[in-house]
Amino acid sequence: MTTSTRDRILAEAQVQLLARGYAAFTVAGVRDALGLSSGSMFHAFGSKAALAAAVHVEGMTGYQLVAAAALGGEADPERALRALVTAHLGWVEDHRALARWLFTSLPEEVAALARPALAAPNAAFFDRLADLYRRWGLPAAPAEDGFPLVHAVAIGPTQEYCRQWTRGTVSRPPSTLAPALADAAVAAVEAVRPHL
Repeated sequence: MTTSTRDRILAEAQVQLLARGYAAFTVAGVRDALGLSSGSMFHAFGSKAALAAAVHVEGMTGYQLVAAAALGGEADPERALRALVTAHLGWVEDHRALARWLFTSLPEEVAALARPALAAPNAAFFDRLADLYRRWGLPAAPAEDGFPLVHAVAIGPTQEYCRQWTRGTVSRPPSTLAPALADAAVAAVEAVRPHL
């Protein structure tokens, strides 16, 4: 199977998964939409869970690339955090349905397949975040207790607003709140410093 066929499968799977939800999503629906044989489909993705996990992994790693790029070009930690918040909001706005899928609790069979594929990208991404927090003078190695607290206060409000927006419970586009949420992230990181 060529890379382009795999890409076509993933693109169609994403469309169908996001439109129908996992319960109604089927490998056969993707196969039929693309005019592929059952053998071709199951050679690439052995199950519905494997196909959904691939969509999840691709979405998550795509987000991480955008977020890491926002962190990469800025030496000043405050400006880097502001850039991260802005990139996060922009990515969610550009990928609303995919972000809603990424924000949900995955069915266990999907999560079990996605975990190993995300282990290395997650580790690299969290190392980038830890570097940002360390440049702020915070003890924030991913394996230490400080990291979850710092990351929760830095990104938590942004993430929560995005969750609400992807569900349609708020209407204001996330990017319009970038200055306010970036200010909140910076203030929260400063506020938590004495507790670390």
